[in-house]
Amino acid sequence: MALMLGLVAAPTAQAAPTGATTAAAPAAVECSGSWDGKNYWAKSPSGSSGGGYARTYWNASTKQNCAKFFSSPYDGQASNITLYLFDESGDYSSDPPQEHPANYHYYAGPLYTWFDATNRCIHLGGSLVRGGVKYTLSTPDIRCG
Repeated sequence: MALMLGLVAAPTAQAAPTGATTAAAPAAVECSGSWDGKNYWAKSPSGSSGGGYARTYWNASTKQNCAKFFSSPYDGQASNITLYLFDESGDYSSDPPQEHPANYHYYAGPLYTWFDATNRCIHLGGSLVRGGVKYTLSTPDIRCG
C-alpha cells in the first residue's frame, strides 16, 4: 500500500472560471533542472496516445527529479488532471494533493522527489479527461541514473 507523503509542491489554482468561454492559460510553474527530451504520453482506453503528456527534469545541484503533466493541446479543455510521482518502494506524492482536491484544466505539478534521487528510479502515474475520454498516464521506471 502506498504511503502518502506530505512533501508536495503547493498546487496553483488552474480551474477555468465558471461560465467562461475563453480563459487565458495560467502561468506554468516550471521545474528546475534539465528536461530529458522525452514526452511520456497518456493513453486512452483503446491504447491511443493523446490528451496529455508528462515531462521529467533532473537538477544535479539539488539531486532531485521533477515532473509535470500537461494537457495537450494546452487549451483548458481537459479536466481533472492528476499526477503521481512514485519512488522505488511505491511511496508517492500527488498533485493535486488528495487532502486538497482541485479540478485542473492545464497541467498538474511540479512534483519533486523528496529524496536524493541520484541513481534511483521514479515512475509516474496520472490521468485526465478530454472530450469525455479518460486518458491514463503510466510510465515504466525512468530517470534511473
